[in-house]
Formats: sequence, structure tokens, C-alpha cells
Amino acid sequence: MYLESRFSISITVLTAVVVAFGLILLRVIHNVFASPIPPSVPGPWLARLTNKWILLVDLSGKRARTVHALHKKHGPVVRLAPNELSFADIDAVKPIYGPATTCIKSPVYDTFGRLGIFQMRGHDEHHQRRRRMAHVFAPGSLQQMEPLIHSVIDQVMAILARKAGKPVDALHWCRMTALDVAGEVLLGRSFGAFDGDEEAPVFIQHLDNMFLVWALSGNAPLLHRALSLLPGKKLQRFLKSGDYFYQYGADAVDEYLALHGRVPNRRSLLTKFILGDPDTGTAPLSDTEIGDELANMAFAATDTTGNTMTYALYRLCCHPAWQQKLRDEVLASGARDAGFAFQSLQALPVLNGVVMETLRFHPSIPSALPRVTAARETVIAGLVLPQDTLVSMQSYTTQRDPAHFPDPEQWRPSRWLTRDGGGIDAGTAEMREMLLGFGKGSRACLGQHMATMQIKILLARVVARFRVRLASDATHDEMDMTDHFTLIPKGRRCGLVFTEL
Repeated sequence: MYLESRFSISITVLTAVVVAFGLILLRVIHNVFASPIPPSVPGPWLARLTNKWILLVDLSGKRARTVHALHKKHGPVVRLAPNELSFADIDAVKPIYGPATTCIKSPVYDTFGRLGIFQMRGHDEHHQRRRRMAHVFAPGSLQQMEPLIHSVIDQVMAILARKAGKPVDALHWCRMTALDVAGEVLLGRSFGAFDGDEEAPVFIQHLDNMFLVWALSGNAPLLHRALSLLPGKKLQRFLKSGDYFYQYGADAVDEYLALHGRVPNRRSLLTKFILGDPDTGTAPLSDTEIGDELANMAFAATDTTGNTMTYALYRLCCHPAWQQKLRDEVLASGARDAGFAFQSLQALPVLNGVVMETLRFHPSIPSALPRVTAARETVIAGLVLPQDTLVSMQSYTTQRDPAHFPDPEQWRPSRWLTRDGGGIDAGTAEMREMLLGFGKGSRACLGQHMATMQIKILLARVVARFRVRLASDATHDEMDMTDHFTLIPKGRRCGLVFTEL
């Protein structure tokens, strides 16, 4: 009986293995022979068999550079999976991301937290939400928020002065600046980002964990579900990072309403969310929708803006001549006498060039913005693609196209200056078309103007007061790029020294 039992178990296991292998083999055969993508499209041989290889690359933080290398090898169109293409052709921008595109966001956005304008996949739903939020981010609204931005930057400037001459982690302080600006401007209250000196608030810990949890739930849902059933406070706290994060947004709305009511007379974008747009009669979102949108925006603003400020400071240390040019421009402009008001900084060509070149060279979202073809047939860069094909472009590659950005691997703010260096050059139409860091068309980032305002004010105030240098050569390794959708320095820090002038 014992031998029979063992034999029976062995047969069962063997049968399961054979069935599993057979199903995998059938899937691979289907991927190879039933793929809607023409076999002439180049790419890694694994890409014809499965999409798992690019998912592993994605999780490793090397997607942008891997796909970039594939484009350099194979050209403007590369197969990434049996049903997925990456484009690096200027003729692909409008069909994928332009205002008249029929492509919609891919299902991966369903894993990015709670539903908000960023996660909305369909055009109609997104259009309705954007229409109800447009007044919140109008230039006049942002101009009213400028004192709040300065009040946060006042705090980081005081910290840098206190630590002058000593190595500091510029990434930490830039992230804290972006976080508290998001808190003050969006939620009407500080996150307490500067309360713990070098220690980040708990909110940042949840924020750092969220992408990992979302990646786990999106790419390995069964594993995520299994882990959620296990005991352990630390594990459950990690898995519930998103819940804590969104609860903060909900609590901020509730607290704000309790203190100020539904007709508040306070300066914050939350006020504009609550009031709706009286000028057009646009009704406000529900309290829950407001809380979720604000949490999503605080999340987006902290890493994208914080990382861009950090990389700008790092590049100014790597190029001290440009740091001095920027300092000379700011001090000669009268911006200091104007309290570094954004209006006094907007037209400074060197400052604009430094910011634009940093956004080009270190895009805050360097890898794919995935879309799905929704029409029966979609023509992209000459390829006719059937419905439900995954397509994307990545800013890391489009913004390094030598046809539009000569010497693309060089950080050169001069490409954004007029020939005499005395004015702002917006770049060619082709350069502007290939800039994807803030998205395109109706899906472009609503907060991009607020981000640009923060970055310019911070850089101007820093170079006017401090000379900045690398803490050591190790900073170069710290600032090497990884990407988990957003750009993240490999060392998770940036050692710089700020010395008073």
C-alpha cells in the first residue's frame, strides 16, 4: 500500500508538471505565431515568447536604459513583448499621446493606487475630471500659492545655512521641500517634513513603499494576496502603505472642513477644490474624490519635483562654470531685491536653460508611458497595428535623440539659450515634440507649472547665497540613475556641501 501510495503521488505530480509545461508551451507557441505584431519588427528573441522578461527588467530598476540600448541597436521601433512595442520616432508622438489619439492608458494604471485623474484610462472620464479640476491649476491660482512655496523654501535655506560647510544629503532636503510644498499648497497643512532634521516623516516611508506594493500587486497578484494573509505587523504595515497614504488625504479634507467650512477664505488649492469653479458653475468633486486626488498629487509631486531639484544641484556641481553663470545672472537681475518672486525669475535665460536641460537629461519619469490601441486599426510611424496592442515611448530615449538634441549625452544648458546667450530659446518644434517628461496633450501633468515654479525659486535662492560642491567623488555613484516608473538616484542620497558666499 505504501509503495502504491507513493507511486500514485508521483504520477499525480508528474501529470501536473506535464500539464503545466504543456500550457506554457501552448502559450509560447500562441505568442510566436498569433502575435499581431509583424515578425519584421526587431527586438530581443525573448520578446517574441513572453512579456515576463521586460517585467523583470522593470522590477530591477533598469527598464529605461535597457529599452534605450535596444533602440540604439535596432532603431526607432522595438518589440518588447509578443503584443508590445516601444517607439522612438517623432512621427509616433501624436498617434500615441497627441490630443486626437485613439489610444487609451494601459491596464497597468489600474494598479497605481486609487482612481484619480492620473489613473483614469478612458478619454471621456478623464476629460470630465480634468474639466472639473482645470481651475485649480490655472496660472492665477498658482500665483496666489507662491508665498506658501517661499515659506517652505525659507525653512530649507535655514537648514542649509546651519549645516554650511558640512556634507548634507541634498536629495533628502529637496524631497522634504517638495513634500511640504505639496502639503501647504495642496492640503493646506504641512507634513512636518523639517521637524525631524535628518529623519523623514512617516508619510515618506509609506510613499516609498507604495510603488513596491503596487508593483507586487500588479505583477504578482497571487503572491500579494498570499502575503496579505500572513501575520506580522511590519509586513501588514508595508502592504497597507497605500491605505495609510490615502487616509492622510481624507483626514486633511475632513480637518479642513471642520475648521473652515465649505466656503473657506484660505489660500490653498484645497480651497479651490472644495469651492469648485463659481466662474463657470463647475461643481466640486466629492470629499472622497478630493482626498484621493490630493493624495495622488502629493505623491507625484514629492519624488518628481524633489528629484529634479536634486539633479539640477548635482549638475551645477559637476559644471561649476554654469553654476557661476547662473549666480551672476541671478545677482545681476535684481531678483534678490524682489524677494526672488517667480515673476522676477521667469525670463532669466540661464536659469531656464539649467532647468530645461535637467528635465531633458534627467527626466522625472524616464521610462514608458504605456498606452493601448483602442481603434480597430491604428497607424503609428507607418505601422498598422490592430486593437489592443500595447505601445509606448520613453522620455529617456526621445530626449536623447541626436537628430534633435546634438551631443545628447552632454548636459548643455546652452541648447536652450539664444545664440548670443541673452535670451530664452524655446528649442525647435521637434525638440519640444520629443520632450515627454511632463506627458503630452490632454494627459500632460496638471502640476508641471507648480513644479517649475518651485525648482526655479529654489535654484535661484541657493546659488545667490551658497557655493555648492560635491561632498566627494562617491556622489557620482549615488546619483547614477535607476527607475521604478519615476527616476530614483541609485544611492538614495546626494552628498553635497553648501558654503556661504
